[in-house]
Formats: sequence, C-alpha cells, structure tokens
Amino acid sequence: MAALLAAGGLALTIVPAVPAWAASNQAHLDRQVLKAMQAGRSIRVIVVARGDLNILQSDLRRTGLEHTVRVPIAHGIAVELTPALIDHFRVDANVARLIYDAPVTLSDTPFNPTALATAYPAVADAVTIWSNPVAPLTGQGIGVAVIDSGIASHPDLGDRIIASQDFNPNVTGTDDAYGHGTAVSGIIAGDGTASLGQYIGVAPQANLINLRVNDGTGGAPTSAIMNAILWAVVNRKTYNIRVLNLSLQASVQESYRTSAIDAAVEYAWLKGLVVVVAAGNSGPDSALYAPANDPYVITVGATDDQGTPSTADDALASFSSYGLTQDGFTKPDVVAPGRRIITTLAPNSSFALNYPSFMVGTQYIQLSGTSVAAPVVSGAAALYIESNPTVRPGQLKGVLLATSNHLALTGTGAGYPDVAHAIAYPGLLGNADHGLDPNNYLKVLYMAAKNLTTMPLVSWDTVSWDTVSWDSVSWDSVSWDAVSWGS
Repeated sequence: MAALLAAGGLALTIVPAVPAWAASNQAHLDRQVLKAMQAGRSIRVIVVARGDLNILQSDLRRTGLEHTVRVPIAHGIAVELTPALIDHFRVDANVARLIYDAPVTLSDTPFNPTALATAYPAVADAVTIWSNPVAPLTGQGIGVAVIDSGIASHPDLGDRIIASQDFNPNVTGTDDAYGHGTAVSGIIAGDGTASLGQYIGVAPQANLINLRVNDGTGGAPTSAIMNAILWAVVNRKTYNIRVLNLSLQASVQESYRTSAIDAAVEYAWLKGLVVVVAAGNSGPDSALYAPANDPYVITVGATDDQGTPSTADDALASFSSYGLTQDGFTKPDVVAPGRRIITTLAPNSSFALNYPSFMVGTQYIQLSGTSVAAPVVSGAAALYIESNPTVRPGQLKGVLLATSNHLALTGTGAGYPDVAHAIAYPGLLGNADHGLDPNNYLKVLYMAAKNLTTMPLVSWDTVSWDTVSWDSVSWDSVSWDAVSWGS
C-alpha cells in the first residue's frame, strides 16, 4: 500500500541522447521481457505502438493473437507473447516498447487483533469537522474511486456505491471475493450503521466508485489498473470522482519517468483527481515501487496509533516503507494509522474464510498495513474537497503537507494530515506540483497534442492538461525516440 513532498522537485531537463535501441529502430524490451525471451518463457506484456494502435492490433492478429486488451494510457495492447513473438515484435516498425505487464499486489500485513478500538478518524481530526455546528462536513457528494479487489454490499456503505466496473480480463463481476477493497472502502466512507456508530470512516457520507482490478487472490495486471484509472478520468464528471485510492504496489522497481503505472496516476492527477497511494510494507529504503514512488501523488505510510487518539504514544509501523526513490524524492509524503484498524468485512470473502479469528463480530475485521493507512488520507481529501470544491490536486497536497501534525519519527514525512486544520486555513499554501517533471508518456502525449516531433524546452508548471486527451491526438506524428527511456 503505499510517500513527502520531495525536496523542491527535479530540475527541468531536455531529454538526453537517443538510446541505441531507438536509433536502430528496435523496440525497447523491459528487463523482465528480455529475460523471459532468453529463458524460453512466455510472458504477459504491453506492446506499445509507435503510431496507429489499429495497425498494431492488426499486426498482432496476423500472428494469431486474439486475446488482447487495449491499454490507451500506454498507447499499447496487453497480450501474452512467446519468445518467438517477442523476437518478432521487437523489430516491428510499429512497436516502440515491450513492457512487462507485471502483477500488482494489494498491500497487506498479517492481521493483529490486539485492540478493539479504532482511533484513526480522531487522529486525522475528522471528528472535529463532522460535528461543526455551523458547517458540518462528511464528504457528501464527493466520489472516491477505489481501484482494488471490488466492493461488497455492506450496511455501512449503504447505497453509496454509485458505480461499479470490472477491468480484470480473468474474472467477471465487481463483487469482492477477496475482501481488501471492502475493507479500504469502510475506512474511507463507512458510516457505522452495523456497529451503532462505533466504527466510522473518515468521510462517512462520501460516494464510492468500485473499480475492480483484482483477480480474487490479491493480484492484478498492470494493464487492468491503468485502464481503471483511465475510466475514472473519463467518467470523473458523471460521478463527481475527485479522489482515487490505490492501496496496491507494483512488483517491479522502476523510475517514475518510465513506469506505465506512474504515467496513469500522473494523468489522473493532472486531470484534476487527487491520487492517494499506499507506501508499501517493505520497511526502510524501499520507496522504489510504483505508484508510491511518483512525486505527484500523495504517498501514505503507516503508524501504530496504539488505539488512542493521542499522538504522544504513536510509532512508525515497522513494516511501513520509506526512503529515497530512484529519482531522489523522499517518500512517504504523510502517514496515517495503519495497525489494528477495524473496518468493513466482505461476507464470504477470502478475508472472512481464512481469518475468522480476526473478525470483529460478523460485519467487521481488523487488519494492518499501509493499505489501510492510505484510505484514511483519501477520506481526509474528500472532506477537504467538500469544503473547497475547486481545489486542484497540487494545491490540496500543498495544504495538507503544510498543515500536517509533524511527528519526530523517521519515515513519517510531513506527519499526520490534520483535515480540520487544513480546512480552517484561509486560502492555499502553494502548489506541490511546482518544479516537477512529468513521466515520459505524459511528455509524448503533450507532444502529440501539440503536433510536435521533438521534445520542447517547456516549463511543465505552466502546461494545462485540461484539454489533452489520449483520444484526441494523432500519435502518428510523435517521435517516441524524442525522450530517453533508459533501461
């Protein structure tokens, strides 16, 4: 599950020299794809097109490949390739890159039922604004998209699951057979109906958008997650989607500049969606995995709140990932309680069947991980947006970081977001996007939208992405070799 505003941001750069693979017009193979080919193994990949995606689709079909999934944000197609087909498509003039369609896992640690109280709404200072006599805020009308294992029907979520979609090609339906997405959703927006108010989420009247990517065992392909993010962007106005929660982590280390998942979360962010992600559960020096390593998003680590509203006894959870990313950014951005969290249980799910001793009654379960810390911050973001509906993601992140309660603990970033303090602050506190350099796919998208063939010297802070769409550009005019993709 998964990071702090990086020190100042990266300097803007013009792209380095074209790598050898591009100069030879061969497709770049991700390291894992090359290893699979050399080992004689088939592997799932995203085949990135240099030009028209329909031409690439025809190329794939001519080789007998029919089980394909389009991945617009990567401008590619997900498919399983044999070594011979990898070798074939690496020299296809219409192929720019073969990306490993890596499994992305939901971030959990073993359940720890040592306390039967949940203090996280008070730690985030949400209780204060629920009970504000002048203008109480509960997230009402704000849509939070949960890209996860699905969301089951639950009394605490009522009729506020307002849309559901499935993106995993290996399963059908949007129910939660695993249990993870339902647990995340309760922390964001549970209203405590089944517990008579004992266990309440941070934004208890927010709406939930159920985007299932999980295969029922805790894993999902990269391509499914990217397509879920794109769906949320396309449908953001229909469902007032303002926040994306991704309590998951890629299994391959990669710079945010070349990661396909990081491209997707940045696209959502620059289109106006606040993206909250889990830091991961690998401890120190492990801030290397997408999407937690992306400098735009809000990356959340986990603390142990000891089951009390006071922060004096809090500690960083031993599993919580933190450190420098490949690109020199410090993660996480903030932390939230992530141990002994009691939340909504999906009936008959893997969680319910495999961990009966961790159930709290019949409607709830207790768990730990940065997966359950991230939704605390997603709920806080929904509350802030309800009070400031025109805020942009970079502005919201700037306010949350500046008004957080600092913790004198390594690996906790700016500390605990204090949503009441953030809402009470008059005005904004700058834009956390300032000085950041977007992912290479975003650069190529910008070039296509502007009909450019070479990378311009541009201040990305001044670029408006509101009218830039994956569907509104001609990719044939773009030189993919204008950016350096590295190894």
